[in-house]
Amino acid sequence: MKLPRYLMSQDGGYRYNPPADAVEAGIVRRQACGTDQQQAFAYAEEQNALMDEWRKDVRYLRTLSTKSTVADLVRAYKASIGYTKLSPKSQEDYAYFLSKWYGSKTSGTTLLHTRMGDLVTPICQRIYDEQASHSVSLANHALSIYRLLFSFAIRNGYTLHNPFTNVAKQTDKPRRVVWQKDNIKKFMDTAFAEWRWRNVGLIVYMAYEWGQRLGDMRLLTWDSYDVETGTLSLEQSKRRARVSIPTSESLQEMLKQQHEEFGWQQYIVPTDKADGEGGLKPYTRVALAKAGATIMERAGLPSELMMMDLRRTAVTEMIEAGVPLPNVMSITGHATPHSLSPYIKNTLKSATVAQNMRGLI
Repeated sequence: MKLPRYLMSQDGGYRYNPPADAVEAGIVRRQACGTDQQQAFAYAEEQNALMDEWRKDVRYLRTLSTKSTVADLVRAYKASIGYTKLSPKSQEDYAYFLSKWYGSKTSGTTLLHTRMGDLVTPICQRIYDEQASHSVSLANHALSIYRLLFSFAIRNGYTLHNPFTNVAKQTDKPRRVVWQKDNIKKFMDTAFAEWRWRNVGLIVYMAYEWGQRLGDMRLLTWDSYDVETGTLSLEQSKRRARVSIPTSESLQEMLKQQHEEFGWQQYIVPTDKADGEGGLKPYTRVALAKAGATIMERAGLPSELMMMDLRRTAVTEMIEAGVPLPNVMSITGHATPHSLSPYIKNTLKSATVAQNMRGLI
């Protein structure tokens, strides 16, 4: 019987050995397929179908020009090797920020369906200003990704001009909001009162206790946490800093119980949706934000609070307690004391600790 493409007979079994370009693009992978002929053939045919579809896309993408739309460009970028090599969280973040501007009709049609050649800096400036009127921070993040997107287009010969390069950004005022202890307790009490919110509450609890970003917590897998010792060993998604952090007894107990419930699949705090591979899907950025907002409203928390403030809250608490900055950095993963400045809030408690250490009070 003729072997499917790229399936090889090896040492009494089978091995799938596809071309390097498809492997590097993350479309398929080289893999031993065991000795079962039926399973090996089925796997090879499934992977070949994925590769054929990818090659069809690649041929299409080579024809992009200034007449192609932003949607075509986004499709090309998401199929690029550079994008596929990003971490899953970075891919999700890029897609999220790009999507926030898709529906803008500043150019007369939606940005997603605007031709690349029709985008000029004044149009992009109006899109940015429109979005910044709602959130400067969100607009600045999106602008950065659109600049990157069109730089990709230039490198690949799709266009000669990046219309977002000279868009003037607004300065975003740094947030200084921190949660009070009673705010955190109200959130936790509300979240843990109902099973549907339990995992959201646990994401928030971990982010606050460990001083980590929400994104890393919702995507946290069991191989990053030692259930026996209670040690978190994490490579942060933003700057790839590695941190090792101990865990309080109360959180350890919760995570032991969590492991009994969800230890059979990879995510510590998943949703109840199957991922199609025998596990459960993690929370998306949007789903977590919606659930968190519902919990905060139910708990009667101030509208100015955001879950993203919990990392700043943890840092502020450590500084107020007189923790030396190098020790704070060992938890937050920051490389320099200066990089901690966005998280530092001047408070009476912190000033009191400083004056007490001087022996003045």
